[in-house]
Amino acid sequence: MRNATRLAICLAVALTCTCCSTRLGHFTALSTNNVRNLRYGVANHTKARVEGTTCIHTVFFIPIGHTDDRLQRAADDAIRTGQDDGIDGDLLVNVRMNHYSWSLILYGQDCVEVEGDLVKLDN
Repeated sequence: MRNATRLAICLAVALTCTCCSTRLGHFTALSTNNVRNLRYGVANHTKARVEGTTCIHTVFFIPIGHTDDRLQRAADDAIRTGQDDGIDGDLLVNVRMNHYSWSLILYGQDCVEVEGDLVKLDN
């Protein structure tokens, strides 16, 4: 009987802990603005790997926070992070997008991550 109780508790704990990760894509170029051409320079201070993330919290699997435009928010965060670090760039190229989430029934997180090279468009 003791082993059955332990097994039931272990099973209950295992079933309540979940985790998930999904790759959303890989793009040659990504911008949240309208871009007419993709000629860009890679001189000093114009190319660096940057990362941006946006997450929402979940309570009982119900999302809390801004659930719209999450990919755009993550891309904007990546560009802003690079610009705050002194990189003169306005376009992400060689972009990777990831989605990951975890949940413990009562609370969890669901995040979108964008990573790419921040470059400056040539005029």
